[in-house]
Amino acid sequence: MAAQRKSARQRLVDAAFQLFSSQGVGATTTRQVADLAGVNEVTLFRQFGSKHSLLAAVMTEAEVLSHHPVALAAVGQTPVDQALRDFLAQCLDTLDQLSELVRSVIGEAGQFSADNSQAMGRGLQAIRNAMAEHLEALLGQGSRPGLPPEEVAGLVMAVLLGYAAIAGTTNSATDKAEDHYSLWPSRAAFVDSLVSWLLSLQPQSVSSPTAEQLSPATAPLNSETWIDLPAPIVHQIMQAARQAGHQTYALIYVMLGAGVAAAEVPLLTRASALYDSSQHILLVGPHHRQVPLNQWIMGKRYGTYTKNPLTRWLKSRSDASPALFLGPDDRPITPLRVRQLWAEVTAGIASPMGTALAPDQARATWCVEMLLRGLNRHDLSLLSGLSVEQLEPLVQKAQARSALAQALQLDQQSGSGANKASPSVPTISLDAS
Repeated sequence: MAAQRKSARQRLVDAAFQLFSSQGVGATTTRQVADLAGVNEVTLFRQFGSKHSLLAAVMTEAEVLSHHPVALAAVGQTPVDQALRDFLAQCLDTLDQLSELVRSVIGEAGQFSADNSQAMGRGLQAIRNAMAEHLEALLGQGSRPGLPPEEVAGLVMAVLLGYAAIAGTTNSATDKAEDHYSLWPSRAAFVDSLVSWLLSLQPQSVSSPTAEQLSPATAPLNSETWIDLPAPIVHQIMQAARQAGHQTYALIYVMLGAGVAAAEVPLLTRASALYDSSQHILLVGPHHRQVPLNQWIMGKRYGTYTKNPLTRWLKSRSDASPALFLGPDDRPITPLRVRQLWAEVTAGIASPMGTALAPDQARATWCVEMLLRGLNRHDLSLLSGLSVEQLEPLVQKAQARSALAQALQLDQQSGSGANKASPSVPTISLDAS
């Protein structure tokens, strides 16, 4: 029965999507939707309650963008500016095909209940996230710090919808030279302007991104999130990740136990994990640098080299994908999805300053811990893929942590320094050697 109800619900959503897209919500009756889906109206109202709830379900369940996939197989082979033009042109074509649905969503918005409005918002977020993945694949990892792909995608969505609305009222949706009274002389001119803005977000030339350009090691670091985390928060994050499932637990373990950046996670494959009873090595980044996956994180052990959150995740899998971490349909996980999982795990955990935790902080925490264990900055540069200059703020943090630990140790010694000679306190060398 559950499968039948689900099948009926999906048929209703598909039918509503088809009718809403072709003739709008106002001109579509629930009887038409039910007839096209092959069910009666009672089933429709039992599933959704109202036509507006059905519209909200279309936005969240019909996966609108998946009906108009964007081919990204040529990424890295096609110049970025042309790839962006093709992508944006496809987005505008999609809006043309869904013009009645878009107008209905805007026109009917005032009649939505609070629940329907929230559902619509989730649907728009799903579309934005899909667009963010496409833009991130096209632009690589070189975009300006402080403007995440999700925000870029949200701005692009708003601009595209605005253009579609303007074009629809000024007859400027095509590239005809005559009778243009819009803000752009043609659609191509609008797309060119948007492409120029997107390319301006990159600090370096991106005519043809290379593996080196796409490497997070060469991307500018956001100093606002390049802050390590204290041990209690790290263990709280690991506990929350454990409750979120095998993959999420393994992902967070890799980020905190090996300093793998969110942008590097999609490059990991099953073959990237090399382990035996004496070591667990990850091959990270486009150049496969070797990084140890630590058993101990901030004073607490999270397994052995052969039995830890990552090996448990691998043993639990039944798919054939070579990717180490998975997104929908067993495809490799995207950097955006990595950041989303981090945000979900850390949603109820705040930094000492009361701010939300950023994925970069996992990498910073690992770097500081490795420095405190005695690794010098040059060796850490080899393991992390970061330059010595990029590591300098973390070296200073590690030095401050080391000094604080020594001061606390001195204070805990019995007797007074003036009356009793204090034993020597070992120091942690963090110099440039």
